[in-house]
Amino acid sequence: MRLGATISSYFGDPDPQSYIAECRAWGYRSAPCPSVRIQETEKIREIAKAFSAVDIAIGEVQAWVSALDPRPEVRSKNQQLIAESLTIADEVNAACCVTVSGTLDIRDDIASDTPHPDNFHASTFDAVVEWIKKVLKEARPQRTKLALEMSPWTPLDGPEAYVNIIKAVDHPALAVHLDPSNAVLDPRIFWSTTALINRCFDMLGGWVVSCHAKDLHYGSMVQLRHVNFVEVIPGQGVLDYRTFLKRAEGVSPNLPLIMEHLPSAEDYGKGAKYIRGVAREIGVTI
Repeated sequence: MRLGATISSYFGDPDPQSYIAECRAWGYRSAPCPSVRIQETEKIREIAKAFSAVDIAIGEVQAWVSALDPRPEVRSKNQQLIAESLTIADEVNAACCVTVSGTLDIRDDIASDTPHPDNFHASTFDAVVEWIKKVLKEARPQRTKLALEMSPWTPLDGPEAYVNIIKAVDHPALAVHLDPSNAVLDPRIFWSTTALINRCFDMLGGWVVSCHAKDLHYGSMVQLRHVNFVEVIPGQGVLDYRTFLKRAEGVSPNLPLIMEHLPSAEDYGKGAKYIRGVAREIGVTI
């Protein structure tokens, strides 16, 4: 596999060469694409050439917007952004353009996978299938894939839902960006991540093109009257990384495995140290 980190969490330099230098300083063999717009054709070419020259895989082009927004003008704008991001992913030879299925929540300046009471209606599932087909028809990717990420408050909340979407869309350019932490929906699954990871790969392994590396623990004790999970540095939570790395390696030895949502280079470094240690124990190249 190719371990990487979302260095944009802490690294503000958008220059591709500086971005690559930061990845190499920490030994990362994959990374999300640096920020770039569809109009920046020269920068897109520079990114593709620079990453290829140092053998760092671009694991994802991010498009974190809601293609389900009920406001027509916002929905159209967001779907266009996803299509443009997918086109960029094709140009830089990224593993995928990653987004989420979306939410009907219309609050601005929040995440694109937030709670709404209608997110799980059958009509919302149909709307997800519709926007995916629309984006794929517009972008027509040749080398990359459109990949969605599971998220607990969205219609795409687990591997079963993902299989249903893949079958309904029925398009070879739709793939899976797997983040097992996002499929931990309740305490039973929380204490059974080995089974969850195996279920994800058993059901979705043939479509997986990229993964996120996170970890989960429960929140402070005063918050545990109700279910409350928090993201932590890999190795500080309950996710079974031995099973995760074994199953991911079985998909492809070049599969991007990208850490995210950490605030500093040092935190990513701690996660990388843990993941590399587990990989050595089980004989997986990272």
